[in-house]
Amino acid sequence: MGLHAHFVSSGASCVADSYGNGFTLLGPLSALELPALRLLPTPGGDVLVRGVEVIAPPGLPAGQLAALRELWRGVEGRVITEPTVVAASGPAALTRLPGDTDLALLLIVHHHGTDTAAGQVMSTTEVTTTLHLDRASAPVPGPPGPAAGNGAWYDPNQWTPARPTAVTQTAATQTAGTHAGAQVSGDGTPFQRVPDDVQRHRGFAAIDFGTTNSTVTIHDMRQLDVRAMSRHQEARLRRELVALLSEPSVPGAERGQWRELLGDVARQLLPERGGDHGEPGRALADALEGGYGGDGWLHALYTALELRLAARSDRLRGAVAPLLHACFDRAFDELPLDVLRLFPADLDQSGGTELASRVEVVETRPDLRVRMGEERVAVGGTPDDAPRAYRGLKQYLGRDLPIPELPARADGSPTTADDLIREGLRHLLDQGDEFITTNPKEFHQGRIDHLVMTYPTIAPPAVRRRLRQLVGAGGDGVDGLGVTLVDTQFDEAVAAALFFIMRDFGGDFAAGVEAFRARCRPLPGSGRAWQQNVMVLDIGGGTSDLALINLKLKDNTPDPVPGQDPRFTGRLYVLTPKLLGSTGHLQLGGDLMTLRLFRWYKAAFADHLLTRWPDRHERVVATLKVPYATGDGAYVPGSLLARDTETDGYPGDLVDLVVPTRWDDLPPTRAREVEQTFWLLWRLAEEAKIQLGAGVAEHRPPPEALEALLTRLRGVEGWKSAAGEEWAPCLDADRFERLMAPVLDEIMDLVVALAENGLQGGELDRIFLSGKSSRMPLIRRALERRLCREAGVRWNSAGIAVEEQYGKLATSIGACWGHHVRRFAHDEGNAQGVLGRGRYVLRIEVDNLRYYLPCDFGATFQLGSAAAPTYALLKVGDQLSPIGPGGTWAIRSRWEKQPKSLRVHRGTGTGWVEWGAFDPDDWISRREPDFGLDLEEWAKQVLFQVEVDADLSLHLHLVRGEPQYEVRGRAQARVDLDSGAGPDGRWTPLEIVVDSRVAGDRPDKGAVVFSMAEDPRVRSEQEAVEAGEARQGAAAGGWFDRLFREDGPAGVRLVRGRMSEPLPPPPHDGWSFYVRRPTQPDRALELVDVVPVPRRDDADRQDPAVRGERRDEGGEQHEGTEYVATLDEHGRLRVHRTPVPYWAADTVAEMWHNEGAVFRVGMNDAAAAHIAERDPFNGRH
Repeated sequence: MGLHAHFVSSGASCVADSYGNGFTLLGPLSALELPALRLLPTPGGDVLVRGVEVIAPPGLPAGQLAALRELWRGVEGRVITEPTVVAASGPAALTRLPGDTDLALLLIVHHHGTDTAAGQVMSTTEVTTTLHLDRASAPVPGPPGPAAGNGAWYDPNQWTPARPTAVTQTAATQTAGTHAGAQVSGDGTPFQRVPDDVQRHRGFAAIDFGTTNSTVTIHDMRQLDVRAMSRHQEARLRRELVALLSEPSVPGAERGQWRELLGDVARQLLPERGGDHGEPGRALADALEGGYGGDGWLHALYTALELRLAARSDRLRGAVAPLLHACFDRAFDELPLDVLRLFPADLDQSGGTELASRVEVVETRPDLRVRMGEERVAVGGTPDDAPRAYRGLKQYLGRDLPIPELPARADGSPTTADDLIREGLRHLLDQGDEFITTNPKEFHQGRIDHLVMTYPTIAPPAVRRRLRQLVGAGGDGVDGLGVTLVDTQFDEAVAAALFFIMRDFGGDFAAGVEAFRARCRPLPGSGRAWQQNVMVLDIGGGTSDLALINLKLKDNTPDPVPGQDPRFTGRLYVLTPKLLGSTGHLQLGGDLMTLRLFRWYKAAFADHLLTRWPDRHERVVATLKVPYATGDGAYVPGSLLARDTETDGYPGDLVDLVVPTRWDDLPPTRAREVEQTFWLLWRLAEEAKIQLGAGVAEHRPPPEALEALLTRLRGVEGWKSAAGEEWAPCLDADRFERLMAPVLDEIMDLVVALAENGLQGGELDRIFLSGKSSRMPLIRRALERRLCREAGVRWNSAGIAVEEQYGKLATSIGACWGHHVRRFAHDEGNAQGVLGRGRYVLRIEVDNLRYYLPCDFGATFQLGSAAAPTYALLKVGDQLSPIGPGGTWAIRSRWEKQPKSLRVHRGTGTGWVEWGAFDPDDWISRREPDFGLDLEEWAKQVLFQVEVDADLSLHLHLVRGEPQYEVRGRAQARVDLDSGAGPDGRWTPLEIVVDSRVAGDRPDKGAVVFSMAEDPRVRSEQEAVEAGEARQGAAAGGWFDRLFREDGPAGVRLVRGRMSEPLPPPPHDGWSFYVRRPTQPDRALELVDVVPVPRRDDADRQDPAVRGERRDEGGEQHEGTEYVATLDEHGRLRVHRTPVPYWAADTVAEMWHNEGAVFRVGMNDAAAAHIAERDPFNGRH
C-alpha cells in the first residue's frame, strides 16, 4: 500500500504560503516552530514507517542538521492506518545561509505495507518544502530548547566548545580505540563512524564475516548505464570469441569456407590493413584482444559474423553456429553484477575479493588495532616476536571469551574475542571505504554508514544482537563502531538463496523471468502461477547453513487500460519466496574436514617416528597398550593409522608427546614454538584437502614442508629411509573419502531432515551448493548417494547446481541484492506506467521470508537423558502475524503449565539446541527481591505462553490461573441471547454468522462465528461455583469460557465471554453479522449489525488533529493481520484485531497477586553451543 505525505502548519508561528510552496517561520531563530508532517495511507491499507531521513542544503551547520533529523523521527516504527499528523518534537534552531533566507528541506519517508503475509517491499515517499526565514528574529540567548542534535537534549555545537575540524575528527574516527569511550565522542555525543560533517556513502554494503574468509559487497546506484551487455559478460564474450577465432574447432571440410568468411569480416572491420590479413581469424582475434575499436567493435564483430554466416551453406552454418552460440551461452552465464550495481570490494593490495578472517593484533596501546589477512612472512621465516594472530573468531561471537594474553581495556575489564571481531569488522569497513575512494567514477564518494550483516542460520538471538551492537551503537558493556543503519534481516542460508534467485533472473528480467518460469511447475488450477522448491546448502569454513524455500511466481499483469494494445504492454510478475525451513550447525564445515586430516597427518608423523626411532621415544612406546604395542612392549607399525583418531582409547596424549601441537597449557615461550608446529601441520592438511577435494588420485606433501616439520620434530635425518628413499605420508582418494565420511554424513542428515520436515511429501526441484567447501566433487557425490537412498524425499537429480565462481561471495552478494530489492523494487500500484512502456516488471516479496517459522520450538520439563522436548510448542511453517508490540511480526504458543525452570529449544531436524531459558527464582532475586516466591505454588498455579518474533527472539507470557482479556470501548453490536428461548422455555439452537450478501444474491448460510447448540446462559452448579471464583479472577466455565475486562460507568467489570476463530475477510464496509437458526432453515436471517474493521489499539494515541477524522474508504482484510469476534454473556459483540490484549501486569509480583493478569518477559538468551573438540584453534589438538 502507498503513503502520501505533505507538510501542514503547526501553529501561528508557522504560516503556510498561499500557493502551498512553503512556510514562513516567525519568532527567534533559536526556537522556530517547524511545520508538521501529515501522512495519508492509500485507502484500504496500513503502512509501517521504518525511517525518516532529512536532507538539507550544503552549508547548514552539522549540529542543526542533526537536530532536524530528530524532529519527525517519533513516527518511526508506527503503523499508519488513517490520516496522521506528526508534529515536530520541539522547536528548532536554524541559521540563515549566506545570501539566502530560504531553506529547502527534503524528507524521505521509508515505509512498507502490512497488507499481505508476504509484506511489502520497502518504498519511499518524498516530501519537500521551503522554510522562509526572512521574518524570523535574531536568536535569543538562554537555555537551549529540547530540539536535540545527535539525540542529546541540547545542541552541543551551540552550547559547548566547537567540535574538532572535519579532518581531525575523521582521523580520530579511523584510529579510535574501543577499550574506553568508543561509544561516546569527545563532546559527549554518541559515537558515530561517520560524523555529521563527513560525507556519507549514499549506498550500502553487506559483510559476510566468515570463520575462514570474509567478503564485502557494495551497492551503489550512481551510474545506471544502458548497455547491450554487462561489462562482465562482454569481457567473457571477448575471451570466447578470441579462442574461437584463434583456433576454431571447425571440421576440415568446412574450414576453407570458414577462413573465407573470416577474410570478408576482416576486410570489413579492419579496412586500414587492406587485404593483407595473413590468417584473418588470428588478425581479428588480435584486434579483439588488443581492444581495437572500443566496446562497440565487439558487437560489430559478432553481428558481422552472424550476418555473413546466415548467407553461407547449410553445412557451414551447421558446423559454426553451435560454436558461436556456445560463446554467447558462456557469456550470458556470467553474472551481470555491474548492471545490478553490486560490487565485491577489493580487500587486499592484490585485488582479491576474499580476505582471510585471520585477525592480527597490530598494537594494543593506546588503542586496540588489528589487520585482517594472511600472515606476512618476513624473509628468513616468522620471528619469535611476531604479532599475535587469531583465527576462527566467529565461533566465539557473543560468548565474552577473554583473551588473557592481550592487555585489559582501560576500565580494567579483559579484552575479549568480541573486541577482536569488532576491530576486524572495522578493518573490513575501512577497506570498503578505500575501495570506494579509489573508484570515484563508479561510486558516490563517502564513508560507509549503512550496513547489512549476515550471521549463521543457527546462531541464537544473543549472537545476532551482539553483532548489531558491535557494528552499531554498542550496548551495555559493549563498544560499537557507530554505523548508523545496521540491518540483520538475512541469515547466511537465506542470503545465499537470494544470490541464486538473483542469478536466475540476472540483469534482464524479461529473459530471466521466462527462463525461471520454464523451470517451475504450474500450480494446479491456475494458468498464471508456477512454483518450485529449492534447497540451499552453504558449506563454509566453519559452519553449514541450509534453507528450504518455496518460490511462487505469479503473473499479476493487470488488464490493459482503454486504448492500450495488450500485445505491446509489459508483464508484471510477483515472486513470493516462502521459507519452508532452515537449519545448520555452527561447527560443521571445511575446518572440521581439515581437522580430521590434521589428526591423520599427526598420526602419520608419529607412526613414522615411532617406527624409525623407537629408542628416542621409549617412554611413549612403553606406555602404549594393545593393539598399538605388542606384548613385549614394541610399537606396532601402522597401528596409529589403522584406527580412527576419535575412537575411544586412542592414545592422543601419547601421540602429542611425539608430535607436539597442543599449546593450550604450555608456558608462553614453549607455546609459541609448539603453535608454529601446529600451523605447519595444519597448512599441510589444508593443502591435502584442496588437492584431494579437487579430484586428484593421491597427495604427497612437498619436500620443503616435510623437511620443515621433521626438523622441528628433531628428526631431520628421518627425511630419508635407510635405503636412501625419501619418506612422505601418502593420502589417497579412498582414504580421504573415508576420513571425510563422518562430516559428510552429518551434513547429509541435516539435508534429509530439512527436506522431509519442510516438503511434507512435496518435490525438491533444485539444490544449490555454495560456500568454498561445497566446490569439492565429493560433496555432490555424497549428496546424490544419500538422496537416492531416501525414499521419503522426492528430488530432481538434474537439479543440483554448484556455484563455482562466487562460492564464498554468494552470501554477501545475495544479502546486498536482497536489501536493495526490499528498498527499491516496484510496487504493484506504481507499475502500470512502466508496463505501458512495454517493460517487464518483477516484484520480489523478500520480506515474506520472515513471516513463517523456519523451525520447531519445544520446551523441556525435566533433566537428564529425557530432557529433549517431547513435542513442539510451535511448528516449522507456522505463520507469523503482526501481534507483537508495535505491530512486530510474531507467533504465540498455547498455554502450558510453568515448571520451576523452563528451557526452550530450537529444532535442527536432527536434534535440539537450547534457545532460551527462564528461572523464576533467579528473576525474582535479581529484579524483585522484595517479592517472596514459593516455587512449589508457582509450579502448581502459573501458566506460560511462548512468543517468537521474526528475529526468533523469545518472550514469555506468565499468568496465574487463566488469562483475562481487555475488551475496550463500547460494543459495536448486541445479540439478544434471550431470543433463543421459546415460550415453553426450551432452547432453540442459534448461530451467529457473517455474510457478505447484497440484495438479489442467492441464499447462503454464511460463515459461522459462534454456534450455541445449548443455552449458553445455563451453567451447572459446579460451573456456578467456578463462576463465583471467576469473579475473583479465575476464568469462568460453561459455554462462555473466557473472562473479559470491560469498561463500565463504575469502573472495570469482569464478564464471561467467548472468542471466535479468525473471521473471514471483511467486505468494503465491514462484517454483516446475522442470527441464524439451523433447526429452522426457512426462517430468514436476522441482521444484528454491520461492524467496521477496527483500528489499531495505538490509534487513540494519534495526534488530536486527526483523531476525529474518518476514513472515506472502508477497510479490507489484511492477509497476515487477523480479526476475531468476542461475545460476552450480556450479548455484547465486538471485533478485534488479533491479539485481543491481555490484562497486563508490570511485575511478577503484580501478576501473582492479580489472578488473570499477564506478565511479559524476555527469556534469557542461550549461549551458542560450542564443542571444544571441533574448535581447531583452541590449542588442544
